[in-house]
Amino acid sequence: MNSLKEILENKKINEKRLEKEAPDLYNGFMAMASHYYKEGSLSTKYKQLMSVTAAVATKCVPCMVISANNAINAGATREEVIEAAAIGIKFGGASAYTIVRNNLLNCLDEIESIH
Repeated sequence: MNSLKEILENKKINEKRLEKEAPDLYNGFMAMASHYYKEGSLSTKYKQLMSVTAAVATKCVPCMVISANNAINAGATREEVIEAAAIGIKFGGASAYTIVRNNLLNCLDEIESIH
């Protein structure tokens, strides 16, 4: 498993590279993400929990870790993140369960240790 710290560092490095080498791609994606994650009818917390669900269902470990971190930062509890992941498992099946089993609880432990 990659740790939260490793995933966030890798994200930062690669985003800087992408911003420099493919600014239209980077800026377009960042504009879309910031637009959709802003407070609206759904709070940012619930949008991030939905992201945990989608990340688990699509079996993207870095997405799950980043979304779990963002959800906690937006006020979600550990239990809410786990419940959101459970819905993702419903849609993603056994391989989604394996991703959660092998990564999520350690990730949440790491997030809690820095908060």
